[in-house]
This record gives sequence, structure tokens and C-alpha cells, in this order.
Amino acid sequence: MVAVVVVALLPAACTGVATSAPADVTQKAESPGVSRITLSDRRLAPNLRGTTIEGSKFALDDLAGHVVVVNVWASWCEPCRTESPVLARLERQLAAKKVSFVGIDETDTATSATRFVASTGARYPQLVDSDGALLRQLPLLPQKGIPSTLILDRHHRMAARVIGPVSGAEIQTLVSELLHEP
Repeated sequence: MVAVVVVALLPAACTGVATSAPADVTQKAESPGVSRITLSDRRLAPNLRGTTIEGSKFALDDLAGHVVVVNVWASWCEPCRTESPVLARLERQLAAKKVSFVGIDETDTATSATRFVASTGARYPQLVDSDGALLRQLPLLPQKGIPSTLILDRHHRMAARVIGPVSGAEIQTLVSELLHEP
């Protein structure tokens, strides 16, 4: 008898991946890094608070009633450079549907982060997280792997995540599912 071992690899990201996840996180046919959390097993996201790269204050609670896409990025991360302009376009397309986007910039200089955001066309809040304190509040995301994305339902419960780069189609599908929930 021959034993066969199958190993699933996550998409390559800018650094290693270490994350915790409840047993109820499920994956569908999208990229290997896409997973959903069943409605009955969702946990409330922390009320992320911080300073944006423009210097203004931000609190997640300000987006009450919105589906929220939280994307973790850095200017030096090549997959982030690919996905960020896509997210900026989606934010403009979905804003009227009460979908908001928030960026979390990891380990960048202020100049690099500001240039990067300007190059993507993103208009949504970009939180500065130079010491990783904000990311540590999000247990479903890798603490050392970017890009990663967390999607919150209208009640700000953690509903889906993407570890690694995300496509526009994946975000649209995940957000659409959440917009159709009660």
C-alpha cells in the first residue's frame, strides 16, 4: 500500500504566513487564500482606531452599517502594488451600496506610504501601523504576511478573509454575498 500526502500551498505573499482561524472557516473555488466564515460562527471585529497617513483620526465604528473591506499592505510589496489600484476602483464603484474600504499600512515610511497611496488612486482611509499593533488585533489575518484582506459584514463581524493577493472579482463576490444577507 502506498500513502499519498497532499500539501496545499497558500499564494505567495511578501513574507511568511502565520495566522489563527476558527475551525469554521471554509474555502470555496476561488484562489486558495479565500475563505468564508459561516454566519453563526462570526466574531465581532475589534473597533480599529488609529491615525491615517494624512494625519486624521479614524475609528471603524464610524462605518456602522457598512460592509467593510480591510486590506493590509505595504508600498514595497509587489502583490500589493497589483491589487491596490483594483481595490481603489472597487471602492468607488461600491460606495453607494454602503461598502467601505480601509487600508492598513505595515512597516512603511510616511513618504513611501503617501506616494504609494497617491499612485493607486485610493481615496479611502489608510491607517498607519508601523509597529503591527492594529494587525495584531485581527486574529484571522497573518501577522507577517501581506497582502491580506478581511471583510466584515454590516454588523462588523469577521465574515471572510483573503490571505495573499486578491482579485477584483473575488472581492465583488464576497461583498455581494454579504450585501444579500439579512
